[in-house]
Amino acid sequence: MKTLKRQESQILMVEWIKDSSYLPKVDIFYLKMRNELQNVYKKVKEKYSRDYEIDIYFGIYLYNYFEEIPSFNMRTASDDGFWRYLSLKVVPDIVTDRWGKGNEAHFWKRGSQIWLRTLWWYIYLSWQGNVQKTLDVIGSPGFTTDTILNLIDRTGKGYYIGVYRNIMYFHSRVSKEELAEFNRNTKTKADSLFRVIMKLNTAKTKVVEPALYIGGEGEYVRSLFNDLEINV
Repeated sequence: MKTLKRQESQILMVEWIKDSSYLPKVDIFYLKMRNELQNVYKKVKEKYSRDYEIDIYFGIYLYNYFEEIPSFNMRTASDDGFWRYLSLKVVPDIVTDRWGKGNEAHFWKRGSQIWLRTLWWYIYLSWQGNVQKTLDVIGSPGFTTDTILNLIDRTGKGYYIGVYRNIMYFHSRVSKEELAEFNRNTKTKADSLFRVIMKLNTAKTKVVEPALYIGGEGEYVRSLFNDLEINV
């Protein structure tokens, strides 16, 4: 899979901002990818208007698309250079439509904010075994575009994949009323339950190994919610 270095990305970003009337030239493999992603993104935009809905439905397609490509693996998914290439060479028009023409962070500049990268990782860290179960979870009340950033940014000591998937699952079982009640009782009266749970998890994994918790990662995650007096 092709990649872009940071210096190359910066140059391409300047060129794209200067003239975005033509998409960059790519080979047949990436041209096919561009056409498919453009078509899906267009359909998603026609059906959904909220940014979060656009992100999750386009994201679930993006995730499945790369799952079908043999040369795509976890090493590729972790390579910012791959996502920079995708953002600036393959579908800069899609990134522009979602984030604006000059938003460098979401194109290439900051790894954890490269939009296409965050979509893939959000789906991966939320995965519940199949597409429908995953959509049922990430489409539940209380999840927003902020959830995506919080999940990707707050990694603690690293990606505890099972822990994050359980956090997403248990959070999806909390009702709208409970979420609103929780927010009203936080110090800022604005902190979301998800953000607080992620902060608590970051702190707790410094002294607790989730996999060794009695009952496993699922019970460890349940304990996080219970600590906040949320029964799941």
